[in-house]
Amino acid sequence: MLEMYPYLEVGKQLCHSHYCSIVEPNRGQYKRKRIKNQECSRESSRKRVNHIEETREGALINDPTFASNVKTLTSVLYNKQRRESSNLELDPTQFQHMIEEANPELKGFFPLMVNTIIPRDRSAHNKLEAKKSIVALCYIIAGLRNKFVNQFKIEVGLYLAASGATWEAIDTMSSLGFSACGKTVADFQKKIQTNHTLKIENHFSEKGNCLHIYNVDDYHAIHEKRRPDTVSTSVAKHFTTCVAKPVVECLAVPLTFNGISIHNPNNIEAPRICWYLLNKYTGIFDVSYTNLQEHQGINTFDRIELLTVHIYDDAIAERKEERSMNGLQLIGLKEQNLHSMQDYLKALQIILAINKKTKHLENQVAPIVADWPGQLFIRKALTHLHMSGLQSAIPQEIKSFIPMLGPLHLSLNSREHVMIIYYSFFEQMFHFVFGERKKLAKKPKPWRINLLLELARSGWLKIKNKIMQKFDSTCKDVEYRTAIDLLDNLIPATLDVYAILFRSGSFEKYVETVFRIWTFALRWKRKNYNKAPLVFLSDLFYWQDTHHPFADAIEKYLSCFNDYYVENAHSRIRANTSSNATVENIIKQAYVIADHDPIFKDTYCKTRHYPYSPSKLDFLSDKTSLFLLKYFHNIFCNQNNSIPVYSNGKKKKLKGYKLATLGKEIDLRHLPTAYSTSHPPQLGLCDYCKLQMNDDSVVLVCGHGYHSACYDKRCVYCENFYKNGIYENVNAFLKRIEKGTDMLTQDDLDNEIIEDEEEGTEETDCEQTDISAALALAINNINYW
Repeated sequence: MLEMYPYLEVGKQLCHSHYCSIVEPNRGQYKRKRIKNQECSRESSRKRVNHIEETREGALINDPTFASNVKTLTSVLYNKQRRESSNLELDPTQFQHMIEEANPELKGFFPLMVNTIIPRDRSAHNKLEAKKSIVALCYIIAGLRNKFVNQFKIEVGLYLAASGATWEAIDTMSSLGFSACGKTVADFQKKIQTNHTLKIENHFSEKGNCLHIYNVDDYHAIHEKRRPDTVSTSVAKHFTTCVAKPVVECLAVPLTFNGISIHNPNNIEAPRICWYLLNKYTGIFDVSYTNLQEHQGINTFDRIELLTVHIYDDAIAERKEERSMNGLQLIGLKEQNLHSMQDYLKALQIILAINKKTKHLENQVAPIVADWPGQLFIRKALTHLHMSGLQSAIPQEIKSFIPMLGPLHLSLNSREHVMIIYYSFFEQMFHFVFGERKKLAKKPKPWRINLLLELARSGWLKIKNKIMQKFDSTCKDVEYRTAIDLLDNLIPATLDVYAILFRSGSFEKYVETVFRIWTFALRWKRKNYNKAPLVFLSDLFYWQDTHHPFADAIEKYLSCFNDYYVENAHSRIRANTSSNATVENIIKQAYVIADHDPIFKDTYCKTRHYPYSPSKLDFLSDKTSLFLLKYFHNIFCNQNNSIPVYSNGKKKKLKGYKLATLGKEIDLRHLPTAYSTSHPPQLGLCDYCKLQMNDDSVVLVCGHGYHSACYDKRCVYCENFYKNGIYENVNAFLKRIEKGTDMLTQDDLDNEIIEDEEEGTEETDCEQTDISAALALAINNINYW
């Protein structure tokens, strides 16, 4: 020991480490040996797997069969591309079937590529995505062998051009073999644009005898930059878009049928609308929308569909089927504003230029579903033509055009205005549900509005019966009646008018709800939309009364009279153009989108899902119900304490109420219809006989209350308010189109600014359980208010 370890001295103590090295030198050796053996085993396995993979790949590369298969594949894809009717095939299963059917020698080639490239331990989803990439690889290999096999590479080039890539960048990708060169892509775009007019002419020559629904709208090429800077006043480019959707099952409708013209000789008729109000819709608007719909059973759409109805992006997975633009014809896209009657006449020339060759509009109705300016100025042009006759400078051919109310715009504007008018309510609800630190814009984006309205409705339905039982049936408290009107009438009507009633083709309920929404716009003093629904109703009632076949066409094919198509087209153009695209490039890209199969983007573009799952929506609805219980509890504790506010003039006039729960003043627009009439509701009294309300009394959704004996199936005060509103707004519209300016005015524009907003936060499953328990407890506690 002393010889081996000379540092040892007799009588000296060893430290622990030196003691172990001398006395127990083999301690832990077995464990280290085992670990080393395991590492060697794993390394050996890795080398064996790598050897197998290298052998397989080497066999593939050096195998003369592989080389001959590549040659055969190139020939198959070349011949397929030469056939004009054949489209690019990117589905892995269909691609394998296609090449094997074209040449049996290729049987097993695609599976060999898959087995060689894709590791076996990948998930099924990732394997499927990788197979799509292998299909692309097959096209690229064939393109490297034969430069004329460039169908796939053209698709890549078109996508790069749409994404804003420069020609230099496209040429660089071409050098790598991934894309066609910039000149080839430009020539392909030009070819599509050149052939487009001929394609449209052929379409109307073949299908001119069926009804076509037209959309004319303005498109603004605005991407990131929305405001002027110190260098330029605007980066937006303004276009006019005209599209047509054929209704193949419906024959074209004649302009004149049995001597009855499609155009009402009296233009817009207030007396006709009032007749329907007093005879067909008697008392309908005295009952809330929800109570009328309880037993209809017309909702065939799922919740996510209804929430994404104003999301036009075709990359949303839940909306992909309905967003199909099959059959839609892009009549034209040109750089032009739509700010005046002359602008719309120029836009209509896009259609009339095609008609000169095809004659498809001769003595046939061409409905144009449009937004407010489109309805206004096309109607104005028709009115001037009717007044001036043959001496008019307006072309006679525009008689075929019938401007109609756009259901999508009606829905969007009414939902938006509910949010603006009742912003303080939704702000409280938003903070309760999503967090106090979250921001709700003054004018949120459409998807956010849809979400909040849907949560308010679903949250209300969970507690409605309990709340109605808790409050006295004769309660006329202004805050309570306002909340009931909002939750049971305004919100569900604006949510359903397009998303459910129109899209499901429920004609009678749709017309009734359009009339109902007009009553909302009347009391809101909503410019434009206190007139547009009346124009639609007047025309429709005239066609029904005169038995014109156009009324039957609308009833049978209601869902086709849609302004969604042009909004979808605009969304697709915006998604496929960059912020620095020129006018010429935007127009070219629009025709490529219209005439070219988007199979490349549909295959390789990642789809997005709506951010809220059904279970998450249920959780948010429960949270909304909790908020509403708290809201109604405050109302219950402050019943009949709200103070009416009058004007300071000689004749006192009701301006609004100072609410007891909020301590703030609101105007009449926020209150039910009764408060806008000549006879505001009287607390505790019958609004007809002025006597005390009793158990046999009823309070209508408008806010007026009657004894059963005093209520003659109609609220006379609201009825007079509606009649006066019909005459006043019809006369204002007639004055506007007969003698008003030919340009858009400030009243025709909506200048509200869309603000940015923060997203809601996600909650945990535990919180969801706690919310469900808290809601059940809160509902049980209603009896103890």
